[in-house]
Amino acid sequence: MLYRLPLTPRRLRILWGAALLAVAALAMTLAPAAIAQTAQGRASESLVKAAFLHKFASFVEWPQGAFDRPDSPLKIGVLGSDTLWQELSELARDRDRDGHPVLVSRLKDGDALTGYHILYMKASRARMTELLQQVPDGVLTVADSDGAHPRGSVISFFVDEGRVGFGISLDAATRQHLRMNPRLLAVARTIQGLGLLPNGFAMRQGAAPF
Repeated sequence: MLYRLPLTPRRLRILWGAALLAVAALAMTLAPAAIAQTAQGRASESLVKAAFLHKFASFVEWPQGAFDRPDSPLKIGVLGSDTLWQELSELARDRDRDGHPVLVSRLKDGDALTGYHILYMKASRARMTELLQQVPDGVLTVADSDGAHPRGSVISFFVDEGRVGFGISLDAATRQHLRMNPRLLAVARTIQGLGLLPNGFAMRQGAAPF
């Protein structure tokens, strides 16, 4: 079940001057990405996705050794959307994520997909399948492709009635040796597979997650 958070002046200020994006949230810490809207109206789709990408890292546990030091950079690669790359670069400027400075790289088709903690990829379904097969272990993959959740991607964006949402594949997360925080699962619109369900996260057998 999703709960709609009340709109308050405090939450309007959280997403760096942006305001209400229409995605309901259970976790107050996800509210900046989940409810944002520009002064001129609803925030652009790319800005909302960029805000989610910047936030995701706080709700994912990477394998031991993914970061050399507590202050090592969080590296995000963006493939297939220059607009989102620009939006995310602006959001990440002078804003770390849990003590990690955020480095955003724009990738071109054919570039190596190694050396990143998060990979955002926008491509056709056929090309997405090829790209996901090239991603090494320990990477949070975020697909942006028309249609169903691409097989092998941990997270997938979609737009429903003008609202940006995302789904999570726990099986893909398990294959990538990633643990997903229950608060992130709580605001996902869809969850596929059982994977490694975090302690304390219960789902009724045979029931839809939301």
